[in-house]
Amino acid sequence: MRLNKKGGFGFTEAIMAAMIVTLVLSLYMGLLVLNTAEENSTPEVRVDHRIFSGLALEDGEVVGDIEMRLISEMERHGFRGISFACEIPGELGFNGRHMTLGDMDGKVNSERFVFLLRSDDGRTVPAVIEVAVCA
Repeated sequence: MRLNKKGGFGFTEAIMAAMIVTLVLSLYMGLLVLNTAEENSTPEVRVDHRIFSGLALEDGEVVGDIEMRLISEMERHGFRGISFACEIPGELGFNGRHMTLGDMDGKVNSERFVFLLRSDDGRTVPAVIEVAVCA
């Protein structure tokens, strides 16, 4: 940077110096955030969606024996607990289903997805399934 006759910086040099300071501080804050992120975060836990293929809609209720499938999923992955909720959105006249197995105290990861269920009247109805696991 050059000084003018009076020994001061020019306008463009002052703007450039301010931008360099801003850039350096931004990089510093970015690196600080990356280094302070939690390193021991629990990995994303996924439950196999095929275990819900036994669900169906009969007489306005979500039916299907998936309790044993959820228990085997818990044992296979070493979960302490698993929670299952199935809701039918809209005013279609179907009741949802909820189930909790094991202990749900601790870090919980959850996943929500849409699953198509067959109804006893021949319709295919979308259901929102939420599965939460306690690792």
